[in-house]
Amino acid sequence: MLTVNKDNRTYFKSSLLENTKGLSHCFTSRVGGESRGVICGLNLGFRVGDDPDSVKSNYMHIAEDFDFPYKNITAAKQIHSTNVRVITKEEAGCGVSRLFDTFEADALVTKTPELPIAVFYADCVPVLLADASAGVAAAVHSGWRGTVGRISESTISVMKTLGATAENIIAAIGPSIGPCCFETGGEVVCEFDSDLCTNMPDGKFKVDLWEANRRILLECGVLPQNIEVLELCTMCNSDMLYSYRTHKEQTGRMGAFIMLKKD
Repeated sequence: MLTVNKDNRTYFKSSLLENTKGLSHCFTSRVGGESRGVICGLNLGFRVGDDPDSVKSNYMHIAEDFDFPYKNITAAKQIHSTNVRVITKEEAGCGVSRLFDTFEADALVTKTPELPIAVFYADCVPVLLADASAGVAAAVHSGWRGTVGRISESTISVMKTLGATAENIIAAIGPSIGPCCFETGGEVVCEFDSDLCTNMPDGKFKVDLWEANRRILLECGVLPQNIEVLELCTMCNSDMLYSYRTHKEQTGRMGAFIMLKKD
């Protein structure tokens, strides 16, 4: 994992993706930005009670920091589904500069250069995927429901239809709630392999979403050396990362961005 500081803003990067030619990517934190009040920082959520102008400014900072064309940044309305959407130039800007042009999806895939795609997170697991040789990139929002539904597998299947191959895919599992903090009840834990779960004294369980998502990628044919888990827990680091479980309704949203560069 790489930590990148731009002015007062802090970002995280995957070493694997950073060393892959033809890509630009980042995982944002809450540090820096224009949002004020209880959702202070680099909030990217337009639907969390923040000032829309502040949110827009935050996107513009990120665009400048990573050479993303602001007007092309595209994001979906996330609904904890397994919906995968292929993004072309016709959808460029939806959900951000074209705020009210929205669609529901929890994974975005593109072959279009200079079209940054993004998913939001504030405990849920963001996964960035890319086959640079085929020119295909994806951003995945995989909370526990998406993980159980194997949304990364669905995303890779769509990537393959666009020319990607599993053995060429580089994957990064970004900041999210870690196995140290994701506590849940029996109705959820029964959906996961038992060795991913730890019994707690109060009858609750802790689940390792990082390893669950890594296993899904491996089962899809992604090579183990091509998978990086950033191992940064949002709850343990809620001073610099938004965490829904920590801050409840007074929580902003961070973004996982990936873009194919022009040749």
